[in-house]
Amino acid sequence: MSAKTLNILRLFLFTFVSTLCCLLVAQTSDPTKEPITEASEIKKEKKSENEEGKKWKDVQVTKTEQNIEVPTELWDHINLILRNSLGKKSLDDYAILPISLQVELVTEDPYVFKTTHNFRLMFAEGGGTVDFFDYIAGKGEFHVRLSPHLVNDNPFYLLYVSDSPGKVVEGDEWGNGCGRIYNLSHNARYFIYDQGIKVTSARRHHLHLLAGTYVFFQLVEERLFLGYIHLTDSRFPQFNCRQI
Repeated sequence: MSAKTLNILRLFLFTFVSTLCCLLVAQTSDPTKEPITEASEIKKEKKSENEEGKKWKDVQVTKTEQNIEVPTELWDHINLILRNSLGKKSLDDYAILPISLQVELVTEDPYVFKTTHNFRLMFAEGGGTVDFFDYIAGKGEFHVRLSPHLVNDNPFYLLYVSDSPGKVVEGDEWGNGCGRIYNLSHNARYFIYDQGIKVTSARRHHLHLLAGTYVFFQLVEERLFLGYIHLTDSRFPQFNCRQI
């Protein structure tokens, strides 16, 4: 499957939004369904950013130095969702603006992360890459929570482009398939509420499940707000579909 390179060397990725047509689509669910997650639900369900007893290390991500290759169908896919779910016109008729995002890495195991702190990673407008190599030192369970900074209470969508090629482990197939695209809008609450998705670094389970790019978008009047988070681990190139 042909792909273009999405250059994220600049913080303001979406200033060059014409290159975003390098993103996704090949999913198992109906891409035209309305999202069941309202932005207002996130505000009600999220726990406090300063939970008692938790030690946090805040990291302001100020640069991204990786290129992401993803399928070319994302733009068409978003167009399809907007037309079929919202009755909207082409994306060409909207102003496209970035949103900022936050990623939280949380564990109760003192040997999983490189420090004894949980991590709160804050990305400039547009998003960026989380390289687990920078944070994970040992094997054990932890949570990953994605938190888009949405504009208002309008519904939003979450699309996922897999970077996990798949592998059979003891008879079970792990991984989501290189470049496959999933509409996770109906399941966004599992990534956003409470502490997010629970995974383990043992046997690289976290990468089999999560490796890839997560694209959030929200339509507000005549503006389309977008942001992305790319989850990877530079120690394991087999979870970078470009290098397989």
